[in-house]
Amino acid sequence: MEIIRHLSNEELTDLVIDSDQQSLRQTLEALPGWARTATERNDEFWQDQRAAIRSRISAPQRRPVRRLPMLAGAAAAAMMVLAGMMLDRASVVPTQNAQVDSDHELLVEVERVVHSDGPAALEPAALLAEEMVQQLPAANFPVRKKEPRHEN
Repeated sequence: MEIIRHLSNEELTDLVIDSDQQSLRQTLEALPGWARTATERNDEFWQDQRAAIRSRISAPQRRPVRRLPMLAGAAAAAMMVLAGMMLDRASVVPTQNAQVDSDHELLVEVERVVHSDGPAALEPAALLAEEMVQQLPAANFPVRKKEPRHEN
C-alpha cells in the first residue's frame, strides 16, 4: 500500500491496465474449456435449459395481472395521503406582511358608505331630500365647465 502512494498518475494507470489484462487473459484462457464442457452435455440437458428459458420468458406476462390490484391500491393510498397533506396546508394561511395604505382604506370605506342605503331611521330624510331635488328647476344647478388647457 505504501508503494502505491508514491506512484504517479501514469504509473497507477499502467498498474491498473496490467491488472485488467491479467484478469482478461485468465478468462480468455478458460474459454475453450467452457466451450468443451458445453458441447459435452447431452440433448436432454439442453432441452431442460430451453424449457427453463421459455418458462422464464412467459412468466412476466402473468405477473402484471397479479400486481395490478396491489399497484392500484398503493396509488390510491398515495393520492389520499397527498390530498390530506394539501388540505392540511390549505387550512394554514400564511401571514402577509403587507403595508397598509391609509388612503386606499379610506377610499374603500367611502365607497362602501356611498353604496349602502344608510340606516332605516334616516329613510324619511332621504325621501324628503329626493323630493326637494326633483322640485328644483334645472336652472338653479350651476353648470361646471372644464378648465381650459394652458398650452405653452
